[in-house]
Parts: sequence; structure tokens; C-alpha cells
Amino acid sequence: MDIKAAKTSLPPSITAKIIPVVENAVQLTQFMEHPQVKAVVLRHCNLLDLAPRIERAHQQGLLVYVNIDQIDGVHADADGLAYLSERCHVHGIVSNNPRVLTMGKALHFQTVQRVFAVDSTGLQASLTTVNLADVDLLDISPALVVPHLQEFPFPLPFLASGLIYTPQQVQAVLKAGAQGVAVSQADLWP
Repeated sequence: MDIKAAKTSLPPSITAKIIPVVENAVQLTQFMEHPQVKAVVLRHCNLLDLAPRIERAHQQGLLVYVNIDQIDGVHADADGLAYLSERCHVHGIVSNNPRVLTMGKALHFQTVQRVFAVDSTGLQASLTTVNLADVDLLDISPALVVPHLQEFPFPLPFLASGLIYTPQQVQAVLKAGAQGVAVSQADLWP
């Protein structure tokens, strides 16, 4: 799909808060030339294949985050994270593993802890694993629960991701307090 041809019915103030989740080299390359996009999340792709493009994206000012739990080619260990830092100049990592986030913070990544909000008990349990010294942002998933959690005291600013299919859902999640929405649905991308 040609990303530049994709249109949403969202105003620019909203589209600026959409973070595309990209899964291949073509998408990443197109976003490097898209002035509205400031950050992307990589998942379900092979980082070894994308390394030169990730480096170029970094040079052009695009913030690249890697969902280290859903990526091929690099392990979520000290060597894998060092490779992402030194060779690819990745800006941040997304993980639901506190140990990985601690290693990432030591390498000066911006760290995003993915938290699954299956129910209120599960959300509470997930939040107990958050080490505020090692985590910069939360990623609440699925995003559709965020409007129902407006009174919930999150310890950090948060993004939301998962199960977003319409512009109205994006707006509801942002209105409920999310700093941004990570979406894989191409027709919602800027």
C-alpha cells in the first residue's frame, strides 16, 4: 500500500499523535520521506534486513523504536540491544519484560513498557512490574480500554496500541489521556 495515498479523516493535531507500526522495508522507507511522521515502531520484521534503512532514518531525524519482543534478527539480550544502539542508532525499545527495559535504559534508549490491560486486576499486576527508574513511557494495550481507565492513576505518561481500526477510536483514546496511539492500520497513518 502506498502510504502517501492513505488518507484519514483526522485533523493534523490528531495525526501528529499517531505512531505508525511498520513491518517491512517499504513502509519504513516511505515514512523516512513523510514530514508528518516523527516516530515509528518496528515489529514483525527482520532487523538485520532493515539495519541500513534504520541508520538512514536516524540520520534523517525519524525516531525509530523497536518492539524487541516482536522482532526477528536481534535477541532481547545485552548483545542485541548493544547492536541496536551502536549500529542502528535506534531511539527506543518497547517490551513487556522489565529486565530488557533495564538493560535498554543502561544503553540510553527511551524505554516503553508494554502493559496488557485484560482486566483491572491484570492491569494492577502489570503495573507493579514497572520500574520508574528504567521506564519512560507505558504502552497500554489494547488501546480500546483506555477510555474506560480515565480515573486510573497511571504512574507515567502513556501511549496506547492494539485493536484500533477507526478514526473515532483514535480520538477517544487520545481524549482519554494517551500521549499517542501506535497503529498498524495503514488507513489511519498520516
